[in-house]
Amino acid sequence: MKNNYETRNTMIVPSMNSQELYSGIMNDHRIVERKAYYLALGLRRPALKSKHKHVREIFDYQTKQRNNWIIIIDCYKKGYESSTTLYYLDQHGLNGVCVNSDDLTLSHFTPHFLKRYNERFLKDSKLSKLDLLKNFLVQNQLGAIEEFEDSESKKYEFFSRFKEGVGLGFKDVISDEGRAILHFKTFITNEMIFNCQRDGFNLLGEYYNEIYGQLQRINKRRA
Repeated sequence: MKNNYETRNTMIVPSMNSQELYSGIMNDHRIVERKAYYLALGLRRPALKSKHKHVREIFDYQTKQRNNWIIIIDCYKKGYESSTTLYYLDQHGLNGVCVNSDDLTLSHFTPHFLKRYNERFLKDSKLSKLDLLKNFLVQNQLGAIEEFEDSESKKYEFFSRFKEGVGLGFKDVISDEGRAILHFKTFITNEMIFNCQRDGFNLLGEYYNEIYGQLQRINKRRA
């Protein structure tokens, strides 16, 4: 029997509520995962011929439901990794929603987050909104997150360290089974951290470096 989150594939529209958005993206993602697999097969030969036995390619893909996706593939001699992000426009601008590696949570990069990322870190006014999103995704594929409950709003807010800075936002819980959307509301540089945030910032940095080191060792074995 299907659960409430397994509905028919549909086009993602800004008027959807969180559950509808989650369900629509996760159902569409099954198709995108298959596409990523076949794209990775096509990159195997270039990876074998490359000096470091690794190639990275970024693909634009539109599903039959007319949902637009970014597929990032890192192909190695012994396998591949893929990252998939749906994007859409609303009245505020371009939104990117990445399916995280746990296949349970989504990371929603809002127009304001991307704007602040460009203003405070990248500082490239010539980039299109789509290229800005792609740049962030490529450079910040790994994030270390600390969650905490706001005593007033009762929402779960979070603090996330990336390679190029810090993301702040709140967690939208979809179900008790771990399904959730992480809404990234704004971006700050490492230099903008307050003194009261320094301890948490440093601890997350240690965790980030540990995970990054593990991934690097795994990728070396794949090459």
